[in-house]
Amino acid sequence: MNPKMRYDHEDDVLMIWLAEGKQVNHADQLGSLILHVTETGEPVLLEILNAREFVMEVVRAAITTTTEEAAA
Repeated sequence: MNPKMRYDHEDDVLMIWLAEGKQVNHADQLGSLILHVTETGEPVLLEILNAREFVMEVVRAAITTTTEEAAA
């Protein structure tokens, strides 16, 4: 299954479904990331809170890494 994504502009949350039709047993949160998993630990849904800021940090890091590699 290709992951499906949805961005909730009002709440600034990016949701990425990793498995379809699976029963979520619990969720674990680490900072702005929430991972919903099945009873056996299979990832079902990843929620990214404060998504705009998270995506900007990822893009900034990628640009910095690319710039540093080009200078080396």
